[in-house]
Amino acid sequence: MKDTLAKNGLMLGTFAVITTALIAMTFFATEPRIEQQKARKLLSVLNEVVPHKLHDNAMYADCTEVVSKQLGNTLPHRVYRATLNGATSALVLEATAPDGYSGDIELVIGVDTQLKVLGVRVLEHKETPGLGDKIELSVSNWITQFTGKRFNADALATWQVKKDGGEFDQFTGATITPRAVVSAVKNALLFAAEEQSKLFSAPNACLTTAPTSEVSS
Repeated sequence: MKDTLAKNGLMLGTFAVITTALIAMTFFATEPRIEQQKARKLLSVLNEVVPHKLHDNAMYADCTEVVSKQLGNTLPHRVYRATLNGATSALVLEATAPDGYSGDIELVIGVDTQLKVLGVRVLEHKETPGLGDKIELSVSNWITQFTGKRFNADALATWQVKKDGGEFDQFTGATITPRAVVSAVKNALLFAAEEQSKLFSAPNACLTTAPTSEVSS
């Protein structure tokens, strides 16, 4: 009986070790691919929120990293810099909306030097399909209502959903998600307004080559 138990225990232990090893191998094998996919998506989004006519530099290769609660939490966020003919033209700020219905919503916000919003896109979220996921451009055009808006720090009340007295639409049956996104965009723009000159002059913290050879700008 003892021999049987010992044998079964050894078999279970061996199976656990092998399973753990396989999981680890799968993780390390797929991690570079996942990072490449994220890099491709980021590069595509950068060019969406800052049109080509406004920059002639590789934005992915020119950024600074900052820590500010205005960008959503205390983790570093990147701010990418666009230039045209050597002159500063726009910023793309990474931001986190920490108060989404299902958790953090990761965003990028493009804004020119006159604080006009060039575009906003969602990078990652866990919002409810059919409701909160309308923040994705592939699901609805809700996110495009930021494009062309001029930010004025003296008119922050307008940077809310209509239900709260602002000028941004909410979703039918779902206010938490759009409210979180509008608030995150507002705070990021406030940060850009206050720190614009420092952001453009800060040392470069980005790669100087494309994130992956399969990515094209």
